[in-house]
Amino acid sequence: MSPMKYIVVFCVAALPMFALAAGDTLVQLAQFEDNSKLLESLSLWSTLIIAFVTSGMVWVGGRTMRGGVFGKVLTYFSIGMTLVFLGFVTEVPWVQGFSPLYLKLAHSSLYILGYIFMGLAANKLLRTVKGI
Repeated sequence: MSPMKYIVVFCVAALPMFALAAGDTLVQLAQFEDNSKLLESLSLWSTLIIAFVTSGMVWVGGRTMRGGVFGKVLTYFSIGMTLVFLGFVTEVPWVQGFSPLYLKLAHSSLYILGYIFMGLAANKLLRTVKGI
């Protein structure tokens, strides 16, 4: 069996174990509170760092190819990733002092533009692969 099949078999076998576990254990796990907000902070910082680093890696990869079809695709894709990252940044607690209307407008606009650029990248790649 392939490793993926082992994972699926384990998940299927472990599911009843979690479903039939003692009710108190599940309630205790569900009611875990992070009063210090440490886990929330770690999650936020790791998301920001990983999004920034991967956007930068794709941007550098596109620039390293010095043009060409795949370089343009990676450049468009990295622009889209950066715009989505900036849209995510409008949701962090540090910018909540601004007007909620403008934050929501910026968030939605950045996400829309980011996905448009990533769609353009996918379209360029598809046209290249099909030879159009």
